[in-house]
Amino acid sequence: MQILKKTDIAVICFFVISAVVLIFIFAIASTRDGAVAAVFVEGTEVLAIDLAQNEGEVFEIISPNGVNKVLVERGAVRMIYADCPNLHCLRAGAISGTFQTITCLPNRVIVEIRGGADEVDIVAQ
Repeated sequence: MQILKKTDIAVICFFVISAVVLIFIFAIASTRDGAVAAVFVEGTEVLAIDLAQNEGEVFEIISPNGVNKVLVERGAVRMIYADCPNLHCLRAGAISGTFQTITCLPNRVIVEIRGGADEVDIVAQ
């Protein structure tokens, strides 16, 4: 059985501290200040939900084809109810990144994230 040397302990401490710092940086970078969930019914925007201001709220989306409900939690939004037959939209999970979407095709409802820290301002060609 080998005994750890001082340099081994220093290297291990360096990697542990680096991992903690990286986790902290990614946690800060993943916050979506100003992120909005835009809700579309049959291609028309009917609702814009501020993810920072509406924590824990449930929004009901009524379309000519059915009813959906979305829940805002921890800076993300997820579909929690749909009366469509296949329920694929419920399996999409929570979305929080810019341009991520949840789509309920039978009810013709789309939820899309806009804004936030990672939105593209300009594209150079």
